[in-house]
Parts: sequence; C-alpha cells; structure tokens
Amino acid sequence: MKDACRRATVVGGGLLLIAANIVMGGAAGVAEGTANPEAGKKIYSESCQNCHGPTGKGDSEMVAYLSPPPANLTAKATQSKTDAQLRKVILEGRPGTAMTGYQGAFEEAQVADLIAYIRSLKQQGE
Repeated sequence: MKDACRRATVVGGGLLLIAANIVMGGAAGVAEGTANPEAGKKIYSESCQNCHGPTGKGDSEMVAYLSPPPANLTAKATQSKTDAQLRKVILEGRPGTAMTGYQGAFEEAQVADLIAYIRSLKQQGE
C-alpha cells in the first residue's frame, strides 16, 4: 500500500509538472536552455526568411506583396513577447496576415530552436 501511494505521488507530481509546463507555454520534452539557435537559423532560412527577410526585419522581397507587412522580428514589439506567445504565433499563425500556422510542421524541439534563433535577432535590432 505504501509503495502504491508513493507511485501515485510520483505519477501525480509528474502530471502536475507536465500540466504546469503546458500552461506556462513550455515545450514538453525540451529542457530549458537546450534550444539551439543555430538549428533554429536553418529552420528560419527554410521556412521564415521568404517573408521576414534574411535578417528578420520584415524586409524581404515579398514585402511589396504582403499587407500587412511581415513582422520585424528584431523589434521590441516582437522581442518583448513571451516564448509562449511566439510559439502560439508560429503554430497558429496570425489571422488577417500572410502568417500561416505551422502546427504539425515542426517538432517541439524545432519550435524551441526557432524561438532561440528569433531571440538571437534582438542583438541585431539594437
């Protein structure tokens, strides 16, 4: 009986941690601080740069055809968003814009890598 209670506590505690991670916008299975901005840069180059431009400033050749224009990822408005907010935009897109959602296109670790790369663009914008 004691072992069953201990297992229930561990399992219940684990579920609580997973639930807290989801509520806080964390990536399940991606340890904090393990995101790889270099891997994110590759994803960005393949999936984001056509609209957001090579430096993330929203100044690609496509800008003339997009209304509203793509977000400047180096700007304070983007950089001040939480990781959960960025994840939501990446996965769900932005209604009324050309920003499509990428739900199902990336693994959670890839989304974390992409966010890490977007965060690295902050230095370029300052």
